Amino acid sequence: MLWVARGADNMKKILNEWKKFLKESSLSRLYRHMQEHESAALSAFRNEFTKQENLERNRELKAELLGRGYGVTRILGSYIENFETPKAIEVAEESFFVSNRKEDPDFALEIAKLGEDFDQDSVLIVDKGAQDAYLLGTSPEGEFPQYGKKESVGALKMGDEAEFMSRVSGRPYTFNPKEMNEELEVFENLSRNAKMAVKSMMSRREKTK
Repeated sequence: MLWVARGADNMKKILNEWKKFLKESSLSRLYRHMQEHESAALSAFRNEFTKQENLERNRELKAELLGRGYGVTRILGSYIENFETPKAIEVAEESFFVSNRKEDPDFALEIAKLGEDFDQDSVLIVDKGAQDAYLLGTSPEGEFPQYGKKESVGALKMGDEAEFMSRVSGRPYTFNPKEMNEELEVFENLSRNAKMAVKSMMSRREKTK
């Protein structure tokens, strides 16, 4: 696909089209991974932590995911807080899309355990080849979904901005790739230093349990 600039007035439109093209390309790869493997989305972010603390927690979560042999890439997940009220606001958090590329039979259980370890209310699971997804409760104190319970979020649909959209408890929920690479990040393709860092983080977390 090629866009030709005919004067400076068209530059903004061209840039917007280019951004949309990149998002759609990334999303098609995301969809392909969901068709080929069981997949999930989760984060280590919690509102009670600072941004820096949340970023560090996500680094630890990413190490745990890579160390288990899963394919990983960053996505942005967002939902509408105070939905359908004058105080409605979109809340975004950095999450990870995870692909069960080695067909681990305990994938959903491992993801749920990580969700619980990182104090998440739930994790999003997509069965291999499925057109819909479900939330799996991972907090013993959680009300929606309850601990260990599944809650369908219905069909995953493409939005106007090339996002996957669904509805969680009546609220719009979207997620889209952020700087997604052509291929998922995997442990065996990391540099020697990066592999050592992953192992170090996993070892440090294991000692604190």
